[in-house]
Amino acid sequence: MARAPRISERDLIGAIGRRDDIRLFLLFGTDPSTIEDIARKLSAEMKDAERIDIDGAQLRSDSALLADEAASISLFGDKRYIRLRLQRDEGLAAIENLLEAEQAGTPVIATTGNLTPTNKLRKLAQGHPAVMAMACYPPSEADAVAHVQRLAGAAGLRMERVLAQRLAESTGHDRTLAANEIDKLALYCDAAPDRPATVEPDMLAKLGAETLEEDISALLGAVMAGQIAVASQEIASARELGVNEVRIVKALQRRVVQLAALRAEVDQGAQIGPLVDRTRSIFFKEQGAYKSALAAWSSAKLARLNARLFELERRLMTGGSDLAGPVLSNELLLIARAAQPRRG
Repeated sequence: MARAPRISERDLIGAIGRRDDIRLFLLFGTDPSTIEDIARKLSAEMKDAERIDIDGAQLRSDSALLADEAASISLFGDKRYIRLRLQRDEGLAAIENLLEAEQAGTPVIATTGNLTPTNKLRKLAQGHPAVMAMACYPPSEADAVAHVQRLAGAAGLRMERVLAQRLAESTGHDRTLAANEIDKLALYCDAAPDRPATVEPDMLAKLGAETLEEDISALLGAVMAGQIAVASQEIASARELGVNEVRIVKALQRRVVQLAALRAEVDQGAQIGPLVDRTRSIFFKEQGAYKSALAAWSSAKLARLNARLFELERRLMTGGSDLAGPVLSNELLLIARAAQPRRG
């Protein structure tokens, strides 16, 4: 069987609302930020259409629900679309019903985690003429820089490649964070497509995001120091800002590796306070959090936590995006509780 042609993001977004023959737009892969960004763009193309939200749990108990909703007509005759969030291929039977139905005038925008080439849902989607499917993987540096430059151009900003590269790196190649930074720059410059402005290096220094670790340093510090109340507040703030869950886990992994190296020195006799004070890579405002974390975590516990974080990353990358936030929140609070001293 011939391999299905690769679909571009532009082709995908350009088809929704215009091609009645496409019933399902499926986004999957290991880059949740890109998946959610494209899903938002697809939804935006539907403009004022009525949105119906369905998740995989609903389909497990009713495999006909998706096809029924897709065939339904709005009470007032308005356009409709379905936003479907899946965990891997749990909606396979429901999607088969959708594609086999006699009519389905409502397009479905579906997102899920990674699907292997042999996955049944992926094979069905990539081989069916009524489906447009796109695999989303972390971008290369060149792709991330090009995306930032496209965002800047659309906002009326002239940005040299070296500045676009700096912004892409500072946001960890996360589309949501990059878009937020471009919005801030456009507002600061009062830029628009009809009144372009040039981005200067000092603007990035003044307005731009620091590294992801610095953006969520308060969250990382609170979790590792066992400060549950603060951690809860910081988790809510990160969610409001749209910080990707996998990016948070990767940042926490780097923090744990750093703490493990410092803890090894403590095990060899170094005093926590002086050790942290002389470690130049630790920002002075974070020294207290590092000292608390080193007192709370032994080398053995840090090693177990590191393994747990790799498993958490795998779960988030293979699971549905609708569950990523609750799963991460629960795990971070469990880690914070583990950092607290045992009582009794």
